[in-house]
Amino acid sequence: MSPAPDVFVLRRVSPGRFVHLGGEGRGEGWAGIVESSLDEDEAVAQALRTVRPVRIERSSAERIFGPYYARSAVIVPVSQDAVVVFGSRDGSIAADDETLTAAAGEANDSLEPAGNAKQLADELELLEAVRAAVAVQPYPVDEAMEALAGVAAEMLSCELGIMYLADGERLAVAERGWSLTIPVDDVIVSLRNVLGGSAFPFCVQDARTAPPPGALVRDEGIRSYYLLELTGLARGVLLVAHTDLVPRGFTQLCRRLGARVAEVASAVLGVGLTREWTATESARLQSEFAAIESR
Repeated sequence: MSPAPDVFVLRRVSPGRFVHLGGEGRGEGWAGIVESSLDEDEAVAQALRTVRPVRIERSSAERIFGPYYARSAVIVPVSQDAVVVFGSRDGSIAADDETLTAAAGEANDSLEPAGNAKQLADELELLEAVRAAVAVQPYPVDEAMEALAGVAAEMLSCELGIMYLADGERLAVAERGWSLTIPVDDVIVSLRNVLGGSAFPFCVQDARTAPPPGALVRDEGIRSYYLLELTGLARGVLLVAHTDLVPRGFTQLCRRLGARVAEVASAVLGVGLTREWTATESARLQSEFAAIESR
């Protein structure tokens, strides 16, 4: 029996970068789509530096490494090229260091790389995200924005999705168990400024170290967020966020999903804006022709 609900086996792939290859609990589901950077994950770096297990105990779920949040964790160095993370999102880890070190060695030795089935499942998830975005009716544009913000939030398992469109200064908010309390006008200004000066995509795994932009910083429940650019006619910003409701970060698969949804949303909204323009232009021309004929 594992000493913790979640087990992650990390292997070094470059001097400062480890990739998660397998494990148990959330570590099994996230195999192949989670990374750890020694520059960003101090506990992992400390375990390698001291060659001793590093214990983390907190009163609530906090970021441990990469996108993983837990209340309790122990990072165990197996070698300078392999680290095992034991985590519990709700409780504590009672096992002593000797037991955890032995369990880490066994987990590392028994690891088998994520197979074809896992890779195909990830590819299917990406396909389903694209299908859901493509299925959104592009017109009316405001309704399309709401639907696409919802698709993005749902597909990335986020509690909050916000979509800003520069054309008409429009905003759509998708709430999945989390309510945004910041006034819409303040969010529009914040995302307008992001569009004017940020590099995309921009992913933050811990909002407490790099708060969300502008007025969104006032929502202290946002724990991680991902900013993506909408392009073409539908120039704008897509923001998705994890919150206190289910604190976690974004896996590599999440980032790929977000990028594809933003790409498809740009195309869908571009069609919607074109239809909106043609309808407006048609009405204007008909009105002017009617005015000429009535003279």
